Amino acid sequence: MTKPKPLDGSAGGGAIESFLAQADAYAGRGDVKAAVSYYQAALKASQQATPADPALRSRLEASAGYVRRTAEAYMAALHSVVGGVTQGTRLSHAVDLLTRNRELFLSEPSVFYFPYLANRQFFERSEFDWAPALEAETAAIKAELETVLAEGADFQPYVEDDADRPRREFHGLHGDASWTALYLWRDGKPVPENATRFPRTMTALEKVPMTHIGAKTPSVLFSKLTPGAHIPPHRGMLNCRVIGHLPLIVPDGCWLRVGNETRYWEEGKLLIFDDSFEHEAKNDSGETRIVLLFDIWRPELTDTEKAGISDIFDTIDRFTTISDA
Repeated sequence: MTKPKPLDGSAGGGAIESFLAQADAYAGRGDVKAAVSYYQAALKASQQATPADPALRSRLEASAGYVRRTAEAYMAALHSVVGGVTQGTRLSHAVDLLTRNRELFLSEPSVFYFPYLANRQFFERSEFDWAPALEAETAAIKAELETVLAEGADFQPYVEDDADRPRREFHGLHGDASWTALYLWRDGKPVPENATRFPRTMTALEKVPMTHIGAKTPSVLFSKLTPGAHIPPHRGMLNCRVIGHLPLIVPDGCWLRVGNETRYWEEGKLLIFDDSFEHEAKNDSGETRIVLLFDIWRPELTDTEKAGISDIFDTIDRFTTISDA
């Protein structure tokens, strides 16, 4: 790497001294923003060449200290504004985004975007009046699951090939037994051979506002991750529905990241999230993790909008070819 050339006080050095002089003047008048701007300009100019004058180098070091202290004071002032606000609120997250302590993620579904919905990664259990009743059924649902597991449940790889479509790669997980599913509803219809084995579960789901989107949903399944299994970052198809997880068998160390927030599954406590955000999951334990997974309508949608979305996907499902005529 070529070392910066020393400045002799001519063009480069003169520019630095000019910036420093203006910065000092603004600092003396208490105009911190202007002073920082000129100090930063001087520091940037000095990166192109190392000043030969020790006094000038000392002034640059002092300038860097001024910029650093100002930045620290700015951060402290911003955080003091939300000091009494509960962390995790929109206000505290706004400051985190402003100060770049939080990365911005946006809803970007892979197929269908419904406009003007809030960008929300997680929804809280308390927002859904049906949630307590479903959570109250956790023990009964888990008992049915354990019975079927003992009988030899037919879990299949979650990522499967479609005989009528070319393979679309998904992180090499096609046919992978580390992430598997046992469906109760699939492609908008109950799976009779499985549904009959989970009567209590099926009854508990009747009060859940599951989506009905063309021939795509509802989709209800037990999702299993083996020890160490990792579902890489990806995005779901739609932002007009959200995904619910009812954790049933959850050893310590199993997590779900949606956008810039990571949460851990807890048995019997719903996690509800928008999978149109980038998300990933991992079983960082030595035991199997199983959740009951289902999809529900975004709560903001009207009945007319829900019907319209379903009609759109009915049309998509009927569409088979493009004619050039």
